[in-house]
Amino acid sequence: MQNQRLARMLIENAEQFARLGNPSTDDCMRIQKHILENIDLVSADDRRAIAAIFAPLETTPLEIVHFFCDSDEAIAAPFVARTPAVDDRMLLTMIGSYRAGPRVRAIARRPSLSGPVRAALRALDDPSVDRALELRQSPKSGSMAAFADRDRVRPTQRLDAGALSQIAALAGEKSRSLFETALADCTGLSMTSARILCDDPTSRNLLFALRFMGFDLDQALSVFRGMAADLAGDETVLQRFRAAYSMIEAEEAAERVRRWQLEELQSLVTGQGAANGQQQHPKVRKGAA
Repeated sequence: MQNQRLARMLIENAEQFARLGNPSTDDCMRIQKHILENIDLVSADDRRAIAAIFAPLETTPLEIVHFFCDSDEAIAAPFVARTPAVDDRMLLTMIGSYRAGPRVRAIARRPSLSGPVRAALRALDDPSVDRALELRQSPKSGSMAAFADRDRVRPTQRLDAGALSQIAALAGEKSRSLFETALADCTGLSMTSARILCDDPTSRNLLFALRFMGFDLDQALSVFRGMAADLAGDETVLQRFRAAYSMIEAEEAAERVRRWQLEELQSLVTGQGAANGQQQHPKVRKGAA
């Protein structure tokens, strides 16, 4: 009976907070303290009811957001699918920690996802996550110029062998910018990072990016020949390329690209913070390589 009264009180207070259009700092601190100090004392059903109240709010205090995101799947999954109070770093951390469970499938169902988050979900190579993202569609052939015009926040698509071969053919000097755009789109990285990766075709970082995109050895060699025509005639160099590329596993490449994505987000947040605090533009990021 005591716990039922406590649950009703928590729900009523959560509803009152939800009705506040612009809660003050004191309002947020008060509800955060009240909820977190008592929520473990009520039933799972009551915790789900409280999570449902906070889920649609942009003003949910951060510690409450963390609590529900880290709760049991039955509570966390519907909360994560709806809450606007999580940023990309939180989503990428959950993807890395929980892999393809219900919580991560809920992330895939969110109405709006950035390129890095979509790419991290796609890299899990899980059919249920892919279905949620509706990424199992290959782009139509004959539309390679469209890579230059694609919206940077649209889903990164899983490409078939034919499309990858067409992308590999763009690695030459005359169409390099199209290849860089395709690389950025498929990895969820910035154009700055894509250019840095392509600037040094002998770098292992480029090999990780190519493996992440799905290039087989012959397609990767085609990219290398296009980028480094002066080196491609040296059989010793090609042998080293083949050996290095064959040693990179898809999962290792996915982890590397996810790390680059997170580093870009962290750099962006740091730069924005510096700009807001000092009224200066953030420094240019170094990119992924």
